[in-house]
Amino acid sequence: MTLAKYILITVFSVFTLVGHSQSIVDIINTTEKAVFEARAYNSADLQTGMASGFFLSADGLAITMGYIFEKSDSAVITTRSGRTFEVEKVISIHPHSNLALIKVEQLRQKTFSFLMPAKQTFKQNEELLFFTHPLESDDGMTIGPVNDLSYFPYLSRTGLIDGSYFIHSAGAPAINNKGQLCGIVNTSRNGLHKLLYNTYLLNDTNWININLPVKKIAHYQHKRDKLNHSFSQSILNIVCEQYIEAAKSLSRYIKKHPEEDVAYCLRAYARYHYQNLVGSREDLKICQEINPDGFLQYFFKAIFDVAQDKDDEARVNLNVCLDKKVDFAPAISQLASLNFEQNKDVKTAFNWFTSAINSDSLLAEAYYERARLRMQHSSDEEATLEDINKTIYLDPDQPGIYSIRGTIYFSKQDYLPAIRDFDSAIEKDIKDVHAWFNRAIAHYNLGLHQKACYDWDQAGKLGNYEAYKYISRYCKNVKRNVYGR
Repeated sequence: MTLAKYILITVFSVFTLVGHSQSIVDIINTTEKAVFEARAYNSADLQTGMASGFFLSADGLAITMGYIFEKSDSAVITTRSGRTFEVEKVISIHPHSNLALIKVEQLRQKTFSFLMPAKQTFKQNEELLFFTHPLESDDGMTIGPVNDLSYFPYLSRTGLIDGSYFIHSAGAPAINNKGQLCGIVNTSRNGLHKLLYNTYLLNDTNWININLPVKKIAHYQHKRDKLNHSFSQSILNIVCEQYIEAAKSLSRYIKKHPEEDVAYCLRAYARYHYQNLVGSREDLKICQEINPDGFLQYFFKAIFDVAQDKDDEARVNLNVCLDKKVDFAPAISQLASLNFEQNKDVKTAFNWFTSAINSDSLLAEAYYERARLRMQHSSDEEATLEDINKTIYLDPDQPGIYSIRGTIYFSKQDYLPAIRDFDSAIEKDIKDVHAWFNRAIAHYNLGLHQKACYDWDQAGKLGNYEAYKYISRYCKNVKRNVYGR
């Protein structure tokens, strides 16, 4: 065992012990058997692509990156133990991520070790073990956190990650502290930007059938085109907020595929975010001309309308979007919010947010809005707390979410967890006056009078003048410099 691998195991073991899960050695040994390197070659036996991958079943179903097969006539995978197997065929492609489902040849009915997808998706700041390409990382493993979270059409919820590995690690699995597959890595062409796709994509409805032996793909241009990763790279750049690069990539893609309406929609979205509003509007117009029945153009129009406080226009576009795609969860949730602001119909809004959740269980925004409704209009604290916990798991950056949960704990007189949540709320937003004020009361009820007075003073400075009444009533015997510093 190399020193680098020993250090990695030691570091990850601390994380694993916290998770009360199987040992890191067991996790590594099990996972390594299921991980491989995929290489593709042309008819002259020149390498045309290389990526990482892993097995999903004992009979050779596996995941890797689709772009390596675009110009290939053959492909092989090499396991971490050094054994090589031929790739029989590409079964399907997920064009928005470029993930490919492949079938690997079995020798004498030999079974393969494989990874089991986790039932729960990853969460922000969670430390994961990435089985990155051995050429790009010591011993082919990297530990790192999920730095941030994002939600985008076609990909649902993704994680933003980083690390000193590059394009050959695309397709690498991410393993949680239970030894389960919880994400799949993709990187930008230059390796500077990295996404973690959630394993829910494996059951996504956007997969496209290829079902061809590798050597025959070159004979079917329309299927070969689906393996190109320009489209998925553009989406990756958008999610990573590299909007100019995304627009350039989409422009190149549109030159080859001028009939691709979604590409115009995505370029409109990218252009909007670097203030090319004329170009954005023109792209949406072209998108609509090519495919009047597309849903994405109307959703993006609605998002732009909301940003400009044009709520009436946004409602119209969201309704059209849902006429085209009735189960598009982000549009359902957004329209529910806008309609509730207008008519205050609690029951209808609640049902709509529930519908959005049923359409996509990873949409944090819908849990968040349903939790706020329950908080204000329901006495069911347990159901409210369940929605809040789900929101925090999926996206802890939803506005004021820790303050909301802290208030529920506070109402139950569970002051310690309430204080922990108010701490988190203030850490995320130092101007969260409600968190300062309520934490003060929680501190006071625990006998921590100096901390309470300091919190009330901060709340007062933020505009809650009732806090000064509490100071004058409860802080007479606390030195002024304790809470006025």
